[in-house]
Amino acid sequence: NAQDSHVEAKNPNPYMVHVPTYTEPTFSVQDFGVGLSHEKVMALYSTYFESTKTESNDFVGALGLGSKSPFSYTDNFVVIATKDGETNTYSAFINDSGVPSIVRLGSEKTNLPNGVTVQMAVQSKDFDTFKRELFDVVRWYDILPEVNGQVKPSKVTYKAFNPFTVPFDSGVESASVTGSSYNRISAVLMGGIA
Repeated sequence: NAQDSHVEAKNPNPYMVHVPTYTEPTFSVQDFGVGLSHEKVMALYSTYFESTKTESNDFVGALGLGSKSPFSYTDNFVVIATKDGETNTYSAFINDSGVPSIVRLGSEKTNLPNGVTVQMAVQSKDFDTFKRELFDVVRWYDILPEVNGQVKPSKVTYKAFNPFTVPFDSGVESASVTGSSYNRISAVLMGGIA
């Protein structure tokens, strides 16, 4: 979602990711894209399969599940959405009926740029998993994040080919990343997801 928001806003700069540490045991993603209005937040975070990205193939997302993906790890997380001079802070949670819900905790006028931050607490046993999975997923993206204020993942260099016009046994090398589990493998890349 962060990359997609940067693509939509035509912002080539990195979005920010914080992987959990012992001093800050949270995972967060902050983008500086188009932002979300209060109405969009309420619709996107409380409705499965609701998406703003179904009109273009330029986006990774389009299934309406990404904004709800923190629920696969936790029952609650924080969303901070800034749009056109207003910042709204929300608590997203699974209600007593098992349905994703969201409530606005506060709203304020701001000079901050448009964007969205999603943040959740992470158990210490999962710190390494969050970092490893983040680096494995985003290395295929066109826009790479800045991680914990400094590190940028290595981007995969690959040769794309059309399987409908190039035979699979042609020896085309799809990806090559030195020292990576992706070294000399074939992968299907759909919307930036390998």
